[in-house]
Amino acid sequence: MALRKTANAMVVHPRVSGRGWDGVRRVASSGATSRNLTDQAREILGGSLDPDKYLFTHCTIVASVDTEQVPNAKLGKIKVGSSTVNRPYADYHIRPECSQYVNNNGDSWSRKVLLASYSTFIGSHNFQEHVQVEEKSKGRIIDAVARDIGDSVYIDILVATNRKHATLIQDIQSGKMGTLSMGCTTDFTICSKCGHLAVDETELCEHIRHAKLNVFHDERNQQRVIAELCGHIDYTDNPDAPGGVRFIEASWVGIPAFPGAVMRNILSTGETQIPEGELRRLLAAAPSSWSDTAISKAANLRVGLNFGEDEAGDEAAPAEEKPAVPFEDLENEVYDLVKGRVKKRITEEIRAKNVEKAPDPGASDAPNDSLVREADVFMASVQVGKTATQKRYASSLQTLLRVASSDVALVDGIASLNEAYGMKVPVDVYRAALQAGAVTNYPTPKSYLQACRKASGRTFTSAELRVVVRVGTMLSHWEGDNNPMKTTRRSS
Repeated sequence: MALRKTANAMVVHPRVSGRGWDGVRRVASSGATSRNLTDQAREILGGSLDPDKYLFTHCTIVASVDTEQVPNAKLGKIKVGSSTVNRPYADYHIRPECSQYVNNNGDSWSRKVLLASYSTFIGSHNFQEHVQVEEKSKGRIIDAVARDIGDSVYIDILVATNRKHATLIQDIQSGKMGTLSMGCTTDFTICSKCGHLAVDETELCEHIRHAKLNVFHDERNQQRVIAELCGHIDYTDNPDAPGGVRFIEASWVGIPAFPGAVMRNILSTGETQIPEGELRRLLAAAPSSWSDTAISKAANLRVGLNFGEDEAGDEAAPAEEKPAVPFEDLENEVYDLVKGRVKKRITEEIRAKNVEKAPDPGASDAPNDSLVREADVFMASVQVGKTATQKRYASSLQTLLRVASSDVALVDGIASLNEAYGMKVPVDVYRAALQAGAVTNYPTPKSYLQACRKASGRTFTSAELRVVVRVGTMLSHWEGDNNPMKTTRRSS
C-alpha cells in the first residue's frame, strides 16, 4: 500500500504568460523543453493555450536533497536494540547542507528520484483542497521543469486553472488564494537516520514516528536531520512510479498547515516592500496557536524571475537564484552586540554588589531598562543593514511591529518572514520564545533564556539562541508600543 504525501508551497507568480513560462524553460536544467508547449497543452487540455479560457500559474512545488552512503552500513533485516531495521539501501543519510530542503512535514526526495519522477506532474489534475474527484477538477498541470541550483533541484510546474471557476480565479489573482499543495504517492519511505524502509504507517521506525525534523550526530559527529526519504532510484518494480514516486495532483489550499504559508506568498515574491495594508489584513487572521504539522518548505524560494512582458514584446530569460540567508552576517553581528551588552551589564552588577552600592530609588527597574536598551541596539543594528535585502527585511520587521494584532500574530509574522528569507528554524523555537514572552519581562537575560529552554524542553543551538533573542526583543518592542505601562515579569 503506497503512502500519501502532501506539501504546501508558495505561488511564484499567479499569472504567467506563455512567453514567461518559456523563460523558466530556458533556465531549466531538464524538462520537456524540447517539446512544443502548445502541442503539449493541446494534448492535455483538449484545446490551445488560451489565456481567455485558463489562468496560467507558476509554482515552485518541491525540492530535492542529496544523500550519502553510510560507512559500514549493514543491509537487510538487522536487529538494532529491540527493533528490527529493514535496510535495503546504504545511501540514506541526507547531506548536512541539504537539510534546509527537507519540507516541514519531514518529507524529502533525493535528487535522482526527483529527476526521475517529476515529469509525472504533467497532465495531472488541479483540484481544490485535495478533493480528488475528476468532476471537481479546476484545471490541469500542463508542464513541469527541473532547475539545478547546485545543492538542490527545484521543480517548477505550470498550472492551468479553468476560468469558469470564477471565484477561485478571482481569489488567485487577488492573492487571497496563493498556496498550492502537491499530492504524491510513494511506494515506500526510508528513514534518513537508520535507513529503515516502510511501506505504510504501521511499519514506520521510531525515529520517523517520534523524531522527524529533529537532528542527530552521525559516527563522524556531523549533524544531520531526521526525515522520510520518498522512494529510491534503484527501485524499478512500479513503471508508473519512477523510483517509487508518482506526483498525482496540485491543489489550491486556503488554509495551509502552517499559518506562515499564507503570508510567505507575499513576503517572498518581488523586490519591493510589502504593502502595509496587505500585511495588516494577513496578520489580522493569525491563529491562536501553531499546529504540529508545518507547511512544506520544499519551495521556500525567492526566485528572481521576470515573468512580465516588456513593451517590445521580448522577454529576458530569468536568471537562476540560489536561496541564501542574506542577513546571516548581520544577525551574527547583532547577536554579538547583544551578548556584549549583557556581559557588560552582568559585570557592572557584580561590581555594584561587591561594593554594596546603594540602589537608586528611581531605578528599581534598571535590569528591565537595560534589556530595553539591548532591544534598541538590536533594532538599530538591523536597520543599518547594508544590502537592499537586509533593508527590506528590516523594513518588514518594523511593519510587523506596527500592524501585529497580538503577540501570536507578531511571532507568526517573524516566522513567516524568516521562512521567506531562507532561514530554517524549528517550529518549537518560535513556540518557546512565544511562551516565554518579552525579554523585558525577566530580571536577567539568563532567566529569560532559562524560560525559553524550559518551554522547549531542550537546549538551543547558537543559531536558535539568536532567534529566541530576536523574537524576545521584538516582543519587548511590541509590548512597549501596545502597553507602555506593562511591568509584569515572569519567573524563571
